[in-house]
Amino acid sequence: MVDDERQILELLELSLGQHGFTVTPAGSGPQALKLLQTGCFDLVVLDVLMSPWDGFETARRLRLVPGCPPIIFLSGVSGALQQQRGLTLAAAYLTKPFRPSQLVEVIWRVLRESGRPEDA
Repeated sequence: MVDDERQILELLELSLGQHGFTVTPAGSGPQALKLLQTGCFDLVVLDVLMSPWDGFETARRLRLVPGCPPIIFLSGVSGALQQQRGLTLAAAYLTKPFRPSQLVEVIWRVLRESGRPEDA
C-alpha cells in the first residue's frame, strides 16, 4: 500500500487487515521501490497524487523491477483521461471516495486475473 498520507495508510491497513490481507505500508514512491526490490508482494495498491513521485512515475519505476506484481491505482482524480493513463500502467483504477468493500472486490479480481495466490 503506497500513499503519502499516513492516515490513509493506517485506515486502509486496518480495513484490509480485517479482510485477511497482510499490508506493507510505504509512504512514498521511492520507499515502495525499495520494498519491492527487497521483498515479494502479490499486489501494489498505489495512490496517484503523491510526492516526490506521483503514482504514475512510481508505477513506471516499479514495473521495471523483475516480477513486479499487478498495480491498482487509487485516486481522487476521476477524469477519463487520468483513468485511461492509469490503466496503461495498472490493472485497475479506483476513484476516491470508495468503500473498503469495493477495494477488496477489486483486489480479489486483480489477483484472480493475474493468477496470484488467493490467500494473499
